[in-house]
Amino acid sequence: MSSDHSPVILTVSSSVVTREPPPTLCNKYTDWVRFRDILNESLTLNIPLKTEEDINNAVEIFNSAIQTSAWRSTPSVTSKSVTHINYPVHIKQKIAEKRRFRRIWQNSRNLIDKTNLNRAAQQLKRMLRDVKNEWFQEFTSNLSPTEVSNYSLWKVTKSIKQPQTPIPPIQRPDGSWAKNNRDKAEVFASYFTKAFKPNPPDNNFDNSELIQDYIDSPNQLCLPISPFKPSEVKVIINGLKCKKAPGYDLITGKVLKELPRKGIIFLTLIFNAILRLEYFPLQWKLAQIVVVPKAGKPANQAASYRPISLLPTISKVFEKLFLKRLMPIINERELIPSHQFGFRREHSTIQQVNRIVNIIRQALESRQYCSAAFLDVGQAFDKVWHYGLLYKLKSLLPHSYYSVIRSYLSNRYFQVKFEDITTSLCEIESGVPQGSVLGPLLYLLFTYDIPLTPGTTIATFADDTALLSTHLNAVQASQELQTSLNNMSEWLKTWRIVVNEGKSTHITFTLNYQSCPPVTLNNIQLPEHTEVKYLGLHLDRKLTWRAHIWNKRLNLNLKYYKLAWLLGKNSHLSTENKLLLYKVVLKPIWTYGIQLWGTASESNIEIIQRFQSKILRQILQAPWYVRNSVIHKDTRMPIVKEEVTRFSEKYLIKVENHQNHLVVNLLDNSDSIYRLKRSNFLELPYRFTAN
Repeated sequence: MSSDHSPVILTVSSSVVTREPPPTLCNKYTDWVRFRDILNESLTLNIPLKTEEDINNAVEIFNSAIQTSAWRSTPSVTSKSVTHINYPVHIKQKIAEKRRFRRIWQNSRNLIDKTNLNRAAQQLKRMLRDVKNEWFQEFTSNLSPTEVSNYSLWKVTKSIKQPQTPIPPIQRPDGSWAKNNRDKAEVFASYFTKAFKPNPPDNNFDNSELIQDYIDSPNQLCLPISPFKPSEVKVIINGLKCKKAPGYDLITGKVLKELPRKGIIFLTLIFNAILRLEYFPLQWKLAQIVVVPKAGKPANQAASYRPISLLPTISKVFEKLFLKRLMPIINERELIPSHQFGFRREHSTIQQVNRIVNIIRQALESRQYCSAAFLDVGQAFDKVWHYGLLYKLKSLLPHSYYSVIRSYLSNRYFQVKFEDITTSLCEIESGVPQGSVLGPLLYLLFTYDIPLTPGTTIATFADDTALLSTHLNAVQASQELQTSLNNMSEWLKTWRIVVNEGKSTHITFTLNYQSCPPVTLNNIQLPEHTEVKYLGLHLDRKLTWRAHIWNKRLNLNLKYYKLAWLLGKNSHLSTENKLLLYKVVLKPIWTYGIQLWGTASESNIEIIQRFQSKILRQILQAPWYVRNSVIHKDTRMPIVKEEVTRFSEKYLIKVENHQNHLVVNLLDNSDSIYRLKRSNFLELPYRFTAN
């Protein structure tokens, strides 16, 4: 266009375009008694389960019976018609008056008539604003977090936590644009098809033939997996969350919880046949993918969207049961290394960061240099090499478990669902199943043999990997770290794992001005920074926590601006609900990691305290002469220092009774006298008692 105006494309329809609601098996009007009766009549327990085809047929019969029974027991609900605001009579009269003045002015073009029109327009605006304010006050005053109001308070804040971002046209690799839903879905399917392929091998580390020969070798004899009982299946089903999104079969946790005993027994027979024949049915290997935009990424690129995989709920029930049989073997053989804290019971991100912080603090106390590398693994879960994973599983697990997992990983497919469009099936050639129960564990087993180097500490949380080396000499610290990175490089190439060197970080933790020499990975120098973010906590060069606290302060500002319409002075939400929103939405932002950053200086902690005092003052609409201490006392809200003490006391109990010796070792230096005037987290419970 020759002008500087922005072009606008409008699609006009002569009739109302209705959007069909997504299909569901049940609603709040479903007759579950009728559902169970129909299912009991349609299911028969006398079915053959001797071959792989028998298992597929049984799964198809079960799915079809559930769907038919649910649809026949669920009445159709007509969509509510669009309702318009019923404005008061005086508003309608003012609108008619304004239109009359406009008609008069358009005919006369008299300045007096124009003045009358402007006056009527201004009066109408004020009247509409008053009506809107009255509606808003009534709306906010009736919000409640209880079941009586159907949790209306949480529903209005859900869009703040999970905003719905519209997806613009997506650019194809050839530069053209996908504009309609079908074209967008195909672009995403093409991109994910390439993403779910293993990384190519390195010519110097290609061991494909050796691995293939070992996988094809005969399995050793071992005891079969003990069969499941209907009571076990029932316990797992009762623990399902009803509001979890279902897979392509639409069977939710709510539907499974309403199964009659005959349905539980039928499902148990299928599960035991899977163990006996070592075959996982094809219907449970299909994933339906929906896309979610990544924050801060260009919205017109397919790579800027994160795939969310929706698997059949029944397959997750089997995985939970299978995991209960598998975990005792993994724990007995200690197949998960101690430094791996991801996806493990009673292991948290705070404990892993605490290990790193403890090493850094000891280096600062000893006037040493701590040279650290934080690695960014590219598409770690999506690029797991299946043959490499099967090679390790066959050498680690009994072959009865290995055979089931091999069938579980093979012949998996996905389809992209974009609004009302669903693509054709695409094959998954790599990666652990996203959204599954076994997927995270399989990744931990795939990376269990990550190399350990003497003199270097390794900390892993799933794919987040950190390597640290400390020494009095800066050059020696980087040399030890470089040795560890060289070993890591060989291991990564062997198992086809790719690290984004440009997104990885090398940082020197020290009180000196000198930094450790740079280090390389795959002959590429890692970028050097003075601050790094690891597992949600920002670690600066001198471990002052100031960068982390200010980052959280900015996040709090952004979140509060989105909640200002509920927490501000114009909101008629009750004080109790305002305080509740602060506790569950804003407060968790700054309390995360408080056991560690609570050791910061008083001036840094006051940054968070000032924010809390400001918010509480606005919630209560307290006048300027009321002290902050009085406000905290009236609202029963602990100050930040008290929260540091409370969180640290609870954390100390967990550390003392932890099952991992690496966490318990954090207590070894609790009685040491430190050169620097800093507090360790172990001292925090007693830090502010004197005040």
